[in-house]
Amino acid sequence: MTDDEARIKARYPKRSALDYVLGIGALVAVVGAIAMVLIDGLDRANPPVAAMVRGFEVVSPQEAVAEVVVQRKDPATPVECSLYAQAKSYERVAEHTFTVDPGTEVLTVVHVDLKTIKEATTISMEEPACRVLD
Repeated sequence: MTDDEARIKARYPKRSALDYVLGIGALVAVVGAIAMVLIDGLDRANPPVAAMVRGFEVVSPQEAVAEVVVQRKDPATPVECSLYAQAKSYERVAEHTFTVDPGTEVLTVVHVDLKTIKEATTISMEEPACRVLD
């Protein structure tokens, strides 16, 4: 063995069994964390109910009508959704909570009448927009 080989061997000793156990443990922890993130992401990407305002019409300064599309995984479950209207000044001028009864279609279109205290310029869903009723 040359002096260089001896110096390298002294500087970088052979790995022990503990090194292998710690390395495998770290690998398992990283793979487990990745799996948890993937499972949580898939679960959140497919909620039991989702909704959006497809369109709205301001009928008068005191009334607006919104067209809301509700998507449910199980159409037989009733859901409750909340939306609100805002004025030009960004203040909330109407709030409304409505229920969607059980049905047969995954996508349900609901027309919601809102009574406003000022003329509305936009209608949006609350966050979270809808929840499944027990």
